[in-house]
Amino acid sequence: MLKFLIVEDNFLIAIDLEAQLLEMGHGVIGIATTAPAAIAMAGGAKPDVAIIDLQLAEGTRGQDAAIALWQDFGIPSIIVSGSLHQISDAEETAIHPLAMLSKPLMPDELRRVIDIADLATSPKPG
Repeated sequence: MLKFLIVEDNFLIAIDLEAQLLEMGHGVIGIATTAPAAIAMAGGAKPDVAIIDLQLAEGTRGQDAAIALWQDFGIPSIIVSGSLHQISDAEETAIHPLAMLSKPLMPDELRRVIDIADLATSPKPG
């Protein structure tokens, strides 16, 4: 089971993502609507993975949250956005995302990526 942080300012999308994650048997440590809130939540709760939209509340950017989560805490991100064109090559390199998915998500697309994330974040033997 992985612990997720959802970073999404659209309430309905955030709740849907949470429901999908819980149905898959994973946990959700919280939902943040701004980049600063995401960084603060991650610092306290230490999620395994963050699911991050690029356009957040109060004019903040998911890219900034994803970069901080990766660089400050080693928390990888799955970018889920209808605005993937807004992420620069330099930002993508800095974020090192597990995946970048376009909204709306296709059935089972999130599950497939999370299965890969689960393998990527599992402790290695030895």
